[in-house]
This record gives sequence, C-alpha cells and structure tokens, in this order.
Amino acid sequence: MDKYVVTMALTRFLFGLINFTGVFFMLRYNSAEQALRVNGIIGSIGPFVFLFVSMVGLAGMAGKISTQKMVFLIAGIILIWLGTRN
Repeated sequence: MDKYVVTMALTRFLFGLINFTGVFFMLRYNSAEQALRVNGIIGSIGPFVFLFVSMVGLAGMAGKISTQKMVFLIAGIILIWLGTRN
C-alpha cells in the first residue's frame, strides 16, 4: 500500500472518530449552547485536516506530475480553503 494514501485515509478516519465523539458529547450535554461549543471546536479542526490531507497527497504526487500542475493544485487548495472561511 502507498504510505501517502494510508496516511491520508488514517487522518480522515481519525477525524471521523473525532466527529462521532462530538455527537456523543452533544447528546450527553443535552444543551444547545454546549452542542454549539462542541460543533465550533470540531468545525475549527476541519480546515486543518483538509490542508494536512491535501499536502500529504501533494507530497505523494510530487515526483509524478509537472511543476505547473503542482502549482495549479496548490492554488486550488488555497482557493478552496479561502473560499470556505467565514
């Protein structure tokens, strides 16, 4: 198995576990205010997970694609990140 793909998949899996843990905390606290706090914490982690997984993927593709395509991919990732910020 490709180590980059495994790293990307494990990172997403761990983030999924964090999301499920957040669900249980929301249900345990049974309060809209606390649920909003939990949601905010999880929501603030999401963009960093996206950037990390994207960078790992780019590192895995570094020797396989041209410099121009790499620049376009990085620019696309940055634009997605900027476009989804509040």
